[in-house]
Amino acid sequence: MSFTLVEVNLVWLNSYHIPMFSDRDFLTAIYTPPPKDDKSFIVISRPVTHPDAPPQPHHTRGIYESIEFVRDLGEEGVEWLMTTASSPEGNIPAFVSERAMPGQVSADVPAFLNWIQTKGWHH
Repeated sequence: MSFTLVEVNLVWLNSYHIPMFSDRDFLTAIYTPPPKDDKSFIVISRPVTHPDAPPQPHHTRGIYESIEFVRDLGEEGVEWLMTTASSPEGNIPAFVSERAMPGQVSADVPAFLNWIQTKGWHH
């Protein structure tokens, strides 16, 4: 397995419906520095503001950032290391958002791998 990546700079808007609370959106800039080899890459996500993505009506703008390192381990699979910090903002109790975060992160991994395939990258 090898990864072929190019530098990508984009701004990503995600929206989430959270029962019993106002909906949330997260506006994040995503940067992938040029990889040093074809076996690994880094993804850096930072919260941003952007004139083309003002806060949506009936949504609370949350904050999300992460640094991810993905490496091909050959026959052993893929190693994915991630550090993240986020806040849903608004009136969601911390125990609710902290409990939901691991499930959301694990759901995002297959979505991200599918997304890089749509960009013509190999994994």
